[in-house]
Amino acid sequence: MTENAVPHARTEVVRHSPAARSIREVVFGVNDGLVSITGLVVGVTASNMSSHQILIAAIAAVVAATVAMALGQYLATVAQNEYFLAERSREMREVHEVPHEEIAEVEGIYKAQGFTQEQVEMLTKHITSDKDRWVDFMMKEELGIMLESMDHPWRSALIMAGAVILGSLPPVLPYVIIANPHTALIWAMALAVTTAFGLGVLKAVVGKTSWLKGGAQFLLVTAIAIAVGIFAGHGLADLLA
Repeated sequence: MTENAVPHARTEVVRHSPAARSIREVVFGVNDGLVSITGLVVGVTASNMSSHQILIAAIAAVVAATVAMALGQYLATVAQNEYFLAERSREMREVHEVPHEEIAEVEGIYKAQGFTQEQVEMLTKHITSDKDRWVDFMMKEELGIMLESMDHPWRSALIMAGAVILGSLPPVLPYVIIANPHTALIWAMALAVTTAFGLGVLKAVVGKTSWLKGGAQFLLVTAIAIAVGIFAGHGLADLLA
């Protein structure tokens, strides 16, 4: 490296695009809707309810799950955003109250990134000449937080709600079009298993990991939900007999 060359600053911060964050919410919501509603329809079918009763129970569960997950996502997003803003306020306060310590931290960050002493002094002077830029730098490099990565709470909640509904469709639709609950159950489990595997593959593709491993992981979770549903359904039938 030449004396005048300024290397690109390196950071461990990962820049998440809105699309990437939406994929996270969609996968989480679809999986939750799929697993919870599959377990429910398997359970109530095993308890010998009629197809009409099963459909009513499933729709009620979908509504409850959608509202709960959406509100949970809203509150989680609000809490995260409040934390980010609180950390920025703290950094701004430290910049005003203990500037020498903050300058030393900026210098330490640049030194750790391989800059020469001359470059460190030049870059530190540039960063600390504007307090907003200074604070944003400390947020990113010291805390790994970028304010532009904050999500809109209601947007996140709506994405989550749509994902839960989408995940709930495979185990519910057979009961809408098939009168025999046991035949509907076979189709519900087949659709749930297929959807779970596909969701795992999607997660693996996004995360650039093994598609087979990703599909198997989601498949296992759904299989557990089916097994628990069968066990609970038979237990409920015996209890109410």
